[in-house]
Order: sequence, then structure tokens, then C-alpha cells
Amino acid sequence: MLFPTKAPRVDRDVLASNSHLTNKRGPWWHDRGLLKLNLLIMIPLMSEYVQGYDASLINNVQQLKSWQKEFHNPKGSLLGILSASYWVGNVLGVFFITPLSDRFGRRMALFFGSVVVILGTALCTGAINAGMFIVGRLLLGFGGVVVGAIGPVLVAELAYPDHRATATALSNTQYSMGSIIAAWVTFGTFRLNSTWSWRIPSIFQALPSVGQAIGIFFLPESPRWLVSKGREDAALDVLSKYHANGDREDEVVQFEYREIVGTIELEISAKQSRWSEIWKGKGNQWRMFIMIFFGICKQWSGNGVVSYYLHTMLDDVVITTTLQQTLITATSQMFSFACSVGFAFLPARVGRRPLLLWSMGLMWLVFTIITILTGVFTHTGSKSASYASVSFIYLYSGVHNLGWTGAMMLYVVEILPYTLRAKGISLFWLVTGLAGAFNTYVNPLGLARFGW
Repeated sequence: MLFPTKAPRVDRDVLASNSHLTNKRGPWWHDRGLLKLNLLIMIPLMSEYVQGYDASLINNVQQLKSWQKEFHNPKGSLLGILSASYWVGNVLGVFFITPLSDRFGRRMALFFGSVVVILGTALCTGAINAGMFIVGRLLLGFGGVVVGAIGPVLVAELAYPDHRATATALSNTQYSMGSIIAAWVTFGTFRLNSTWSWRIPSIFQALPSVGQAIGIFFLPESPRWLVSKGREDAALDVLSKYHANGDREDEVVQFEYREIVGTIELEISAKQSRWSEIWKGKGNQWRMFIMIFFGICKQWSGNGVVSYYLHTMLDDVVITTTLQQTLITATSQMFSFACSVGFAFLPARVGRRPLLLWSMGLMWLVFTIITILTGVFTHTGSKSASYASVSFIYLYSGVHNLGWTGAMMLYVVEILPYTLRAKGISLFWLVTGLAGAFNTYVNPLGLARFGW
């Protein structure tokens, strides 16, 4: 069946209101097309691994004497630069996300980002001085934000409508998976009496990127991108093959196709608009405020300290052995991953906003308790306060994942109209990168000078 080049304007809620179209199939694992699609979606699903691995790795290597010796016991400003260089790379990479994905497609943009991550990993692994390590982390940040931004988009654009919210939320759980692997690999190598105790964990940061760089050639291109390039027939082939086992006349396939064509018309008009238009009208101003607010909160809600400087926090409560610190890091990341996977199914059932509000409130409460307990230990030497502060670090990971793993990215995407989506997402990632660079630079300065 041939569809018209133009289609009527379709709101993003239309598909939800026609959910009876997508509910006629049984379990997806009994459907050959959906089974294959969901297995292939695991390739872009791994995109958040890079950022999660990095946050855990830079915290873990600080616990290793060989790393400290190699880089002359970095503290304060130097430690901040070593950590923040990743986020500086993030900021630079933001400006390439839209041009790469729009011109070359989601798959090739993901491939490019993966190759940059591999190059950055090679530099960090072979680093013989701080400058080489910093350049490697700049490349890691650059490639990491490209794959981190494009991966969830490709997941959402390929997923079956009923699976889209959960699949997108699950993509963010890979942050915790990366953190787990970094923690346990470092735990397994910390006894090595050579620089390989930190070089081996560095190598593992590139593993998903190697998998993505290879696997991307088995993955279908985004139907949305294909339509934007005038390749409507190819887009219809992808939708029918994976969503209806080759049936082009399927109701869902036809509905999705028309919705995509209508959306692309709006996006084309958006590309002709200026950046200044995102601030026109109270509604748009409020949306951009949310982009900025979430970008800052993503980095300034206490997670930066817990992710990058848990080593220093544990030092403050005199948990100082490498065995203790690496074990606490590894097990806390496992708890975080379990929470992130469990909570990934909540946005579709509970809603995005309630999860975010509860998460922010509980994060504030838990981090306040951690600060109080650390202060009590510092002044009294109470071991009970020390152990309690560690338990609340575990709890913090749980309440953080309640809202910020799955619901946050869904909310950010869904409150933006099609005409503002690309610009709004770019603004969000730019603010996230700037906040992350500032956060990871000043935290070691503050911890060194003021402690708890």
C-alpha cells in the first residue's frame, strides 16, 4: 500500500489513545519479529554503560596505590581536572549529536561515538602521565555523550509502541550495569602489584563500545530518520518486518507510518526556526526551565559525590583499606542496578512526575542524614555513626534510581513538542555536561578543605 507524502498532524498521545491496536498480540517472545527486534535493541541499549562505568572507575582507581603513584597522588585541583575532563568532553560532544544523527543516521552516529570511546579508552589505558590520561578522558566524554544521547533515541524509535516506555527506561539502567562491572573488575585487580591493577579496569570501559561498533551493522536504521531522508519505502519495510512480521497492511504499521510522516513535517518546520524561538511564550520558557533544572539536578543532587568521590567519603569515616572500599563500592553498585531495573517498570504504571517528586524529596532527606552521621563520627568517633553512614549511601542509590534512572529521561522527552525536541534535548545535555564538569572539579577541592 502506498501512503501519501503528507499526513495530517498527529499528537504524540494519539497512539496511546489507540492502544487497542497494539494489544492484540500475545507475549513478545512468542512473536518472531518482536523477539528479533528486542534482541537487536540490546545494542543501543548499552549506551549508558560508558557513563556509569566511568563514574565508578574514576572513584575506584583512586583507591589503588599504583594509580596514585603513577599520577603522583593527585589531590585538590589536579584530581578535579582528572575527573572533570570527562565532562568537558561531554560538553564538546553535545554540539555534534544533532548534526551526526541527522546527516548520517542514528546507526552511523552511534558507530562514530563508539569508535571515539574506544580511542579514549586506549589512551587512558596506556597513559604514562596525567596529560595523556586527561586527553583520553576528554575523548571518552566526547564519545560517551554521543552514544548516551543517541542510543535511547534509537531504542525509542525502533521499539514496538507498547514496549517504548519500558525499553527507554531500561536503557538508563545500563548506567548501573557499567558501574557494577567497573567496581568488580577493580575489586579483582587491586591486589596486582603493578599498573595493570588500574589499566585492566580501564580496558573494560570499551567493551560495550566494541560490541556496538560491530553490532550496529546488524541493527535496522530508525524509520523516523529514513522518512526524513525521503526513504519512505525503506521505513515501511523496517516497521513491517519487526512490528508485524512483514505485513505492510498491519493496522499498527500503518498507524505508526502515518504518525511518523506527520511528525517529520513538524520537525522540518522546526529546523527552519531559530534558537531564540525556544524562549517564546510562557509554555516554552517553562519547558526550557525544566531542561536546565533537570540538567543541573542530574549532577548536583549528591550523586556526583557518591559516584566520583565515594573513596574520599569513606576515608572521612575511617573506612580506609582498599579491600573494604572496593567491596563497598561493588556491592552498592549491585544494589543500585537492582533498584534501577525494578523501578524501570514504574513510569508506565505510576507516572513520571510522582516518581521524580518522591525521588528528589527522598534524596534530600537521605543525603542530609549522611552528612549528619559523618559529622557525628568526625566529632565523636562513633563507629555506629560510621557504619550507619555507609548504609545510607546504599539507600541513597535506591532513592536516586526511583526517579532519575527511567522517569527523568522519559519526562524530558515527552514534555517537549516535536518542534522543540531537538533543541530542548541539546540544551539539556549541554547543561548536564557543564554542571558535571563544575561538580567533579570543585567536589575534591571542597572535600579536601572542608571535609564532611
